[in-house]
Amino acid sequence: MDKIPDVAGIILAGGRSRRMGREKPLMKLGGEPIISRVAGVLKEVFPEVVLVTNKPGAYAWLGLPMTRDIIPDMGPLGGIHAGLTAITKPRALVVAADMPFLQSHALQRLASLGDHQQMVIPYWRGYPEHLHALYPKTCLPQIEACLQAGERRIAALTAQVPHVTVPAEKLTPSPHEIFFNMNTLEDYYRAKARLEAPLKKANPE
Repeated sequence: MDKIPDVAGIILAGGRSRRMGREKPLMKLGGEPIISRVAGVLKEVFPEVVLVTNKPGAYAWLGLPMTRDIIPDMGPLGGIHAGLTAITKPRALVVAADMPFLQSHALQRLASLGDHQQMVIPYWRGYPEHLHALYPKTCLPQIEACLQAGERRIAALTAQVPHVTVPAEKLTPSPHEIFFNMNTLEDYYRAKARLEAPLKKANPE
């Protein structure tokens, strides 16, 4: 698969995992940490991948460039701000670190849309998927203005930045997989069951 030369990948690993009770990206699925799965898919598509985390010691083994929140405690919007500041490419596709079923072809299709001034936001079931979306570096001033005003909602940013939307079904026939993220132990066990199902079919008792 050819990499998209003018787009970087950004992984947000800044959540506090309160509902999970442990560091979600480091939990294992299919024998490897979830964040390793996420990073592997992004590295297939993008020549530059940056990890945003306030716990760099926990993720140094990945070998990825890392950056911390510049404006702390502002949620994913603060992470997007830090990631866009760190990258060298004019745009970045941003994902969360707890999305174990990302698809390289869907990321590639999404990254090919829009221009260098636009956000590109997938919609699924009537809602925006802001943490599987494309952001231009040119929106950094608007993000900074939001953060300095105490505004944490990504939706507030889209009201100020040129953007296009794309139905999730145009990216993949299985949007329920690419947007799946883990917030609870129930989500984790659902993800494990999803991975183990093909193995059970291949090795029936």
